[in-house]
Amino acid sequence: MVYVEMSSVESGLRFKTRSGLIVETTGVTHHIDTTQVNVHEVVIVEGDGQGEKYLHNLDVAEKI
Repeated sequence: MVYVEMSSVESGLRFKTRSGLIVETTGVTHHIDTTQVNVHEVVIVEGDGQGEKYLHNLDVAEKI
């Protein structure tokens, strides 16, 4: 699945990032005009920074 091409993603999907954080999608998506990709807001549910939100390219994370 190519998440950078998706204009939306459902909330509640969990991923493990390259740094080992477990994150969950919030359902918020932003389009980056300069690179023509979409990034999705996630919240850290396990690991350092738990509860923090940030934008992430889900194509570089492993769906769990």
